Parts: sequence; structure tokens; C-alpha cells
Amino acid sequence: MKGILPIIAICVSVAPTSAQNKADIEVSYSYEFPNFKTAARESHNQYILRANTRESRFFSPRTEYVDSMQSTPEGKAKLNEITTNAYTSGNFDKIPRADGSYYVVKSATSDKMHCYETVGMEKLVSEEPMPKIDWQIGEDSRNILGYDCVKATTQYNGRVWNAWFAPDIPIQNGPWKLSGLPGLILEAESADGLYIFTATGIEKTGKDIGTVYLADQYEKMNRKEMLKAKRAFFDNPLGNINAQLSGKNMKITAQDEHGNKVDNGKRIFATREEVDFIETDY
Repeated sequence: MKGILPIIAICVSVAPTSAQNKADIEVSYSYEFPNFKTAARESHNQYILRANTRESRFFSPRTEYVDSMQSTPEGKAKLNEITTNAYTSGNFDKIPRADGSYYVVKSATSDKMHCYETVGMEKLVSEEPMPKIDWQIGEDSRNILGYDCVKATTQYNGRVWNAWFAPDIPIQNGPWKLSGLPGLILEAESADGLYIFTATGIEKTGKDIGTVYLADQYEKMNRKEMLKAKRAFFDNPLGNINAQLSGKNMKITAQDEHGNKVDNGKRIFATREEVDFIETDY
């Protein structure tokens, strides 16, 4: 596996500017996070990081598949066909569903980071400077996927993070917004254990880093305002959705497992005091 390292180094040293949208590595991560209804850490998603030394994109492959289909009339028609057939046959597992609601795109070239997130029916994007994270590198070590990793700790956007990075992989990047260590981050866990990213596979690649489908449909918003909008949705999801549908003469109502109408004002998600987002500084 460690044969990837000299190849990455060669790509970094000779790649022309026109090739900067090509990834050197593709890393798969398992993402554990809280169930926002029960507040228990019982939810899992798969994410992928495609990166070179300057650019990266972190995304859910299932979410990207759905977004790619929705980006063209032909894709929408196919998606509707698949969904209709699944409902008709009763095989609901065949319905393509998003798995993970955000993309993170980092660019050291422009010194910008963009986070695209779906909140209810809204698509929102925040633009931030590339993070300058103040890591404290320790002496503890651990082997992950055959790479010797070193522990580092930081406080970032409200949470304390413990990360394990591989100095032998010369890409200062990692899952989600985490970056800035002298090597690729292969594991990161919030100190309270609620959020965990764990690399499950890594390979060299020449794939395009890629862009975000439907990016022009996302509304630009300040990072903290975006988090506040997300909290407002979690505090009253049906009210927020119905407010967005008010001009379309449509209304969403909730039902329990027996088909009985549920009070639209009833809380669906846990409170902020019970469980908060991956960023808490809003």
C-alpha cells in the first residue's frame, strides 16, 4: 500500500497547472454522528475525499448520485421512473436516496473553502477562508490502514478534536473541514465522542476532483447564519417547510406510524441542549 507515496510525490512535482483539478488520492471515510431525534450516536454515512496538495472535495457518493440525476431533464425522468417502479413493486430500498447532506470544497489556490448543505428544502452554501487550525501535535502514535499516524489535538468551531495524521502521506488535508497538519488525517474524533471520521480505504487516483452538481442553486450565506438557519429548521421542521410552500398552495402534515395526524407543532428533533451540530459556535 505504501507504494502510493512516491507516486504522489512525483505527481506533485511535475503536474502542470492544468492538471490541478486531478486528484492524487481518493480516501473513503466512515462518518459516525448523532441521531438528531434520539441524541444517540447511531448514524453512519460514507464519504469520499478526493484531493491533491492544493484542492479537494469531500462528498457522499450516494448524495452525489442523486444530485447528478437531478441535474438534467433526462436524469430527473430516470429518477422518477426508478422511484415509481420501486413504489409500485413495494421495494422501497431501490429508491435512490441521499446519504449525507453536505459537500466541502477546499482550495489553497484561492484560499477559500465552500460548504454546501441541504437544510429542509433549502440549499445553502457558505464561503470561508481556508481554515488556519491551531493543532497541538503530541507524541502518541497509532497504525491506521498500514500507515504510522501521529496524534494531534485542536479546538475548532466549538468542539475539541483529536486527530491522527499520516506524515508519510504529504497532503495536508482530511475529512470534513479538518486540515493543516503535516500529513493526511486518517481519523478524527470530537472529544465528546459524538462525531467520528475514520478512513476505511485509500488509493492513488487520477480522477477529477470534480465540482458540486446544482451548485448554482445554493443560496450564499454566512457560516454562522447557515448554522442558525439549520437550527431553526430542526426546532420547527414542518413549520419551516410549510412556510417555504406557502406560495404553492401546498401544506405538509405529519403522521405517526399508525397514520394518525400529529400536531405540526410537536418537536421532532432533539433540542440543542440534548445534541448539537458538528459546529457549535453559532
